[in-house]
This record gives sequence, C-alpha cells and structure tokens, in this order.
Amino acid sequence: MAASEDFSQEIAQLRKDLNTLQGDLSGLVTALKNAGLEQGKESYDQLRKQADALRQKGEGAIGAVGQKIDEKPVTSVLTAFGTGFVIGMLLNNRR
Repeated sequence: MAASEDFSQEIAQLRKDLNTLQGDLSGLVTALKNAGLEQGKESYDQLRKQADALRQKGEGAIGAVGQKIDEKPVTSVLTAFGTGFVIGMLLNNRR
C-alpha cells in the first residue's frame, strides 16, 4: 500500500504543479498582452508627433511659397509656365 500512497501523492503534487503552471502561463500571457498594448500606444504617439511636425513644416513651406508668389506674381507665373513647357517637351520627346 505504501507504493499506492506514494503514487497518489505524486499525482496530487503533479496536479498542483500543473495548476500552478497554468496560473503562471495565464499571468505571462496577460503581461505580454499588456506590454504589447503599451508598446503599440507608445509607437502610435511617437508617429502622431512626427506627423504633426511634418504637417507644420509643410504648412510653413506652403506659406513661404505663397508669400513668394504674392511678392513676385509675374515671375511666379512665368516660372510655372516655363517649367510646364519644359516638362511637356521632355514628355513629348519620349513618345
């Protein structure tokens, strides 16, 4: 009977260990999930900041171009026309 009791105790200990392992794995999965969510939020915030900075630079560049056009409208129109003409000639010659 001693062998039977030892076997029962080992099975009981094994069940206890498996339950502990299951709890640990559940906690690990939860921790990894939370870490992934936090990393995603941080990445999103960083991308958002970079997008805002780029938008501000773009708006500044557009404002600068608009100011140059306002300062020299005739030169701006002639430059746009000349650029369009040259591009048109280049594209026409490729055919």
